[in-house]
Amino acid sequence: MDYTVRVLPSNTDIPIKEDQTLLSALKEAGFYVRSNCGGCASCGTCILSIKEGDNNLSEIAPLELKLLGNVFHLTKERLSCQTRVFGNVTVYISTHDEKKSES
Repeated sequence: MDYTVRVLPSNTDIPIKEDQTLLSALKEAGFYVRSNCGGCASCGTCILSIKEGDNNLSEIAPLELKLLGNVFHLTKERLSCQTRVFGNVTVYISTHDEKKSES
């Protein structure tokens, strides 16, 4: 089953397959998301803000918890490489600016 990820601030909807990571879906759709470790949950650079649909996400795995801490309920931030989707979600990715990353 496919779901939709609404990407803010561009307000673009992209498809995501059930159990696909946010990082994978965003990159397939052409969005830039920093990821220095290639999705291994060791760098923490692929962090995103979840604006809606946090109940449609996978539980926080131990590796992700180690990097982010236990404050998701306050910050609504997740590692996109570790977060799998099981329903529609809205994410905010403006902190991932390819031009700033290149300088």
